[in-house]
Parts: sequence; C-alpha cells; structure tokens
Amino acid sequence: MSTHHVVYVLLIAASGVLSASLSVGALRNRDIVGALPLGILLSAVTLWSAGKLVELASPGLAATVFWANVQYLGIVVVVATWLLFALAYTGRSEWLTGRTVLLLAVEPVLVLAAIGTNGSHGLFRTSTDLVAYGSLTGLMSTPGPAFWIHSAYSYLLLLLGAVLILRLVARSGRLFRSQAVGLLLAVFSPWIGNGLFLAGVAPPALDTTIIGFSVTGTVLAVITVRHRLLDIVPAVREVARDELIESMTDAVLVVDHRNRLVDANPAAESLLGEPIGDAVGEPIDEVFPALADAVEGSESDGGASDGGRAEGGASDGGLADGGASDDDEPFRTEIERREESAVRYYDVRVSPLERGLGAPTGRLISLRDVSDQRQREQQLEVLNRLLRHNFRNDATAIQGNASLLREEVTDPAALRRLETINRTVETMIERNERFSHLIGRLDDSDRDSIDLTAEIEGVVADKRRRHPEVTIVFDRADPIRVDTGEIVVSALDELITNSIDHNDAERPRVRVSVTPAERSERDAVRIRIRDNGPGIPPHEIRPIDRGTETPLEHASGVGLWLATWIIREVDGSITFAEDGDGAAVTVFLPADRSSGPE
Repeated sequence: MSTHHVVYVLLIAASGVLSASLSVGALRNRDIVGALPLGILLSAVTLWSAGKLVELASPGLAATVFWANVQYLGIVVVVATWLLFALAYTGRSEWLTGRTVLLLAVEPVLVLAAIGTNGSHGLFRTSTDLVAYGSLTGLMSTPGPAFWIHSAYSYLLLLLGAVLILRLVARSGRLFRSQAVGLLLAVFSPWIGNGLFLAGVAPPALDTTIIGFSVTGTVLAVITVRHRLLDIVPAVREVARDELIESMTDAVLVVDHRNRLVDANPAAESLLGEPIGDAVGEPIDEVFPALADAVEGSESDGGASDGGRAEGGASDGGLADGGASDDDEPFRTEIERREESAVRYYDVRVSPLERGLGAPTGRLISLRDVSDQRQREQQLEVLNRLLRHNFRNDATAIQGNASLLREEVTDPAALRRLETINRTVETMIERNERFSHLIGRLDDSDRDSIDLTAEIEGVVADKRRRHPEVTIVFDRADPIRVDTGEIVVSALDELITNSIDHNDAERPRVRVSVTPAERSERDAVRIRIRDNGPGIPPHEIRPIDRGTETPLEHASGVGLWLATWIIREVDGSITFAEDGDGAAVTVFLPADRSSGPE
C-alpha cells in the first residue's frame, strides 16, 4: 500500500477515534444545552468512519455495497442532528420540539428505505461497481434522482444551521465568536470534501468527505478544550435576553430604518392597545403617535440629549437642542400621553441599531413610566415651598415677639434668654437659606469646566471674613479644572461650613487642600478638609454611607446629606474619617480632561 493510501486510511481512522472520544464527552454533559444533539452527531460520524474503513477492506461487490449502505445510517443522522444542534446552540428553543424531531426524521427514513430497496427501482443508485485506486478498492456508483434530492436536502440543512451560527457570530462576544467560527469550520470541512468528490475532482475510490471529518474532529477538540464548547454555550444568554425583554415592565419597541414597527414586548403591546401582530409593519407615528417626535428627534440629534416633554410627544427644545454628538449614546427625552382620564409621563430612550459597516438598521425604543416619580417630585416641591415659606414667616414672628419682649423686660437673666432665642432663630434662618440653596442646586444640570482652585479660594476667603475666630488654611495649588459645574462649589462650601460650625476646640482650625489628578489616587482631583474639632459621630456617618436612615440610627446633619448627594451627582465620591484630633473629609472629583493646567 502506497504512502498516500496509508495516510488516507489513517485519516479516516483518526476521524473515527476523535469523533468517538468527543461524542463520549458530549453525551456525558448532555445536560448542557446542545450537548445531546452534538453527541449524537459525533456518534454518527464515528459510524460513518467505521463503515468506510470496513468498506475499503471488503472482498467483493456485495459486501462493499452493504457497508456503503451502513454508512448512511450515520450520514442521514449527521445532517439532521447538525440542524438540531445549531438550533439548541443559538438558543432557538421554540423550534426544539418533538414535532421538529419527527419532521427531521422523515427524510432519513425515506433515504434509508430507498437505499434498502434500491435493487428493485434504482432510484438511489442506478449502477454500482468496484473501482481500484492503487491498492485500495471502493464502491463507484452512478447516483439516481433520490441521491441528488438527498444531497440537495442535506446542503439545505447545512446552510440553515450555518446561517443561525453566522448570525450568532455577528453579535457575539469573543468567547462565543471563537466557538461559532470553529463550529463553522468543523461542519464545512467535510462538506467541502463532499463537493469535491461529487464534482469528480477526487478519485472515485477516495471519498474526500470522510477526510474532511478528520479536520472536523481536530477543530472540535480544539474548541472544546480552548473555548469550552461543552461548558459554556450562548443559548443560555440568548434565552435569558429574550426572557428579560419579555418580562420587563419597561415598554420596548423596535423600528426599522423606515420607522416601521418591527417588534415589541408585552409591556409595549399593552400601550399600543392592539396585538403586536396587527401593528407590525405599520409606521410608528400611526401606531404610537406620541413617539413620532422622539424618533424624529433621535434622527436629527444623532446622539444623546436630555429633552424636555411635550404633550403627545417630546418637547421641541429637547429634540432640537439635544447637543450631544456621540452616535453610540441613546437619545433621551420625556413624553406625556393621555390615557383615559389621566396623563402618564414616560422617560423615552432611542438607541440606534447597527450591523456590518455601521449602516443603521433600525432603532430600539424603551419607555419607562415615570408618572409616580413625577407626582412625588411635584408633591415634594410643593411641600418644600410651603415649609420654607411657613418656616420663614414663623421665624420672623418669633424674632418680632422677642424684640417686643426685650423692650418690656428688664431682668438681666430674661434678657440673656431672649438674646439666646434671637441667635438661635437667626442660625435656623441662615441654615434654612443655606440648605434651600443646596437643594436648589441639586437640579442644576450645568457641568461646565471650572477652576476649582479659584472657587475654593473664594469660599475660604468668605469663611475667614465670617469666622475670624477660626484659623482656616488653604494649601493653594496651581489652577486645577474639573468638569462638574458650579454645583460642586456649593457642596464644598457646606463641608467647610460644617467643619467650622461643629468645631468646639479652644483654637479651632480648618485646613483645606487640593491635589491634582496626576498626583492623586484614582486619576481624580482630591480635596481634603480637616479640622481639630470633635469629629463626626459614627451614627451620623453610617446612614450617609448606606444612603438610608433607620428610626434608631439617623443622620441629623442635613448639610452632610446634601453635600454627599451633590458630589455623587457629579460622579464624585466622598469619605468621612477621623484624623488624629479631628475629622477629615476626602472628596474625589472627576478631572477635566479637555484642558490641562492653565
């Protein structure tokens, strides 16, 4: 036997051994999605390879035909289980039913029946003969119409499975993409060999299909070991994504590049007021008029925006003045929609869907009902306004009555108490104004770049003027810019004020320092405020760190709460700690990367 004949036989044997080994591993892990059809597929390849080896060793035509027919027990199973595996692997569980299996079993049964009865009709093979190629002898047959129908059907199922996996490749991460590409290489290798054999490129006795399966076994072994084929499959992710979208309380709609509705989840279907099947293909401005302006705004804006709201759609200002340029960011606005006797408010986000070379294929629209949130905001706004107004009126009344009493009272002790009342009320009024100012800044959306060094220097100068009894040191640095807007200055002002107001040391001191981003941790600007006071009690800090209060443990320092909210609002962080003989507050703010030091 010549060398290339030996290689041919060894490749067939290697294909069988690799397939058998991998099939055992797959069947042992059959609880993993897709492992069972993969195990059956590999077992069928093993049978196919074994049948081919015996065929080559068979002594006569009858035995050779018999073992060629045995191979089809594996061939027909390979084709059907490939599609079942592709469906399972890509998460198409809705197609993995008993009915699908029965339908896929029809063609294999018919093929095996045609092969078994071929002698009476010749539909599968019109003639058979032995052909020698060197020392090897194999079956050479003339295909009949049933063979060509089977071949066309096999290539169709191969193509369907490949399309499913190619779609997965287009949208998957690196791990699943490597798996999918390996699977495509594994499945196409034998069928490329089959195409060469059917085209007459290969010698009649050398079926190159089976050689391709040696490549299949090698590739499957590699992706099983290196890319965890039998450990992690994308079907779980695909099913989870579908379930997530279906169970979301947020409405999700998909429109194509012509703004026609393509899909919607159940939450969106309830908003549409009609079955999704009736609305698919219709323009979005007809099935959901309130979204028309939002979709148009996302087209003209080309990026994110914080739009306002408008009746029946997005506000003109929000859509026309979006002001963002990053196409990857969702366009955002708010719409209001009248439903029966009430008006509901929705936070709308429109994200572009892109495939291939970046050409837009459609948009993903999500709507979150924020009506209850808006109602609470309005209630808090009214309550805040009433409390501020009533507080000022009541405080003014207390001060006025205290002044009248001071004119009538001559007792020194009583006068001192009246003076204490007056100072306390003045402090309450001052704190009320300060906290009201901070609360008002929470809604400030300005995030312009500011010179933080100059701003803190101004705050320190103001505190020195107001509190000459306190030594305030500012470790002045070179100009440092942050892109937080003026809102953060109010928070730092409150933190410095807190260090002054609660410092009961005989000689109170407060030290403020700023460290540039390149010399501080976390690539952010660091501000430290230290004092020699009693420190901040732990029961004041714990609720702020957790973000919640309890009846037994709450923070009375409203200013600390407000300062913390503001700093977190601008993507900063704040920590409270003891620093030797006092408190230390450390704030990290995002550095302005658009400009260097001045």
